[in-house]
Amino acid sequence: MKAFLFPGQGAQTLGMGEDCYAENSAYREMFDTMDAALPFDLKAACFGGEGLEKSEVTQPAILAHSISLLAALGETADIVAGLSLGEYSAMTAAGMISPADCARLVFQRGGMMDAAVPAGEGGMLSVLGLTIGAVEKVLGDTPDVWAANHLAETQVVLAGKTEALGAVEPKFIIAGAKVVPLNVSGPFHSPMLEETAEKFKERVKTAKLTKPNVMIYSNFTAKPYDRLDDVPNLLASQMCGRVRWHDITETLVKSGVTEFVEIGPGMVLSKMLKRSIEDAEVKIASVRDLKSLEKFLSE
Repeated sequence: MKAFLFPGQGAQTLGMGEDCYAENSAYREMFDTMDAALPFDLKAACFGGEGLEKSEVTQPAILAHSISLLAALGETADIVAGLSLGEYSAMTAAGMISPADCARLVFQRGGMMDAAVPAGEGGMLSVLGLTIGAVEKVLGDTPDVWAANHLAETQVVLAGKTEALGAVEPKFIIAGAKVVPLNVSGPFHSPMLEETAEKFKERVKTAKLTKPNVMIYSNFTAKPYDRLDDVPNLLASQMCGRVRWHDITETLVKSGVTEFVEIGPGMVLSKMLKRSIEDAEVKIASVRDLKSLEKFLSE
């Protein structure tokens, strides 16, 4: 079985898609479709980095590059999944929402997430070298800090109030972890976004959604989508609850997936997979630019 994986916010790269746009007509056609749906210049954002410090620009930019790459591939998979924002790329790949509608949806999602918490009052911290159980043990009953993203066996991202994160950081260093502050605009995937998530749920309810044509996994439950009516709640819960990416990838391997293809900027997901999967029979590829696209198609 083959699985397509889509990266989330933070994977963006300067100039993403410029080479594909110039050389691949399928990529260019899809990119232009999504560009026309957005209230900003998508080329300026992706190719020149204009506005990428804003989630309302970064999120649709990553989505557009990922889905345009998918169009250029011209292939389908048995299963799709995406990390955080990447879940929306997966929804588009599964035929649940049109590319243009999804671009508009994540534009609003990004703006709402940036506005959820005043600048400087919340953030995120990457903890490397500890399991989720060990992270939770160090956290204990620490207020205003949560394990927001469980990315890999020993890679967890915390989210919370800025002062609380600063206070808990030394505890993780003492426990033997490597701690890296993330350059993000807020404490995403934490209860600090609950009010915003409820508002976003109402926006999702207005989107035109259809049943997926391939299996797609939810970040919040780490299980396949079941009922279409559940989608607004799942996406809202993802915004203010823990992302269970490690659980998703473990399930995919155990279910018999033998080929993973990361589609989108960077190589974040494929690198994590390569570190965690020892089975030489499992193929892991990354399609992120013109060179990797042509290489994948030739093989």
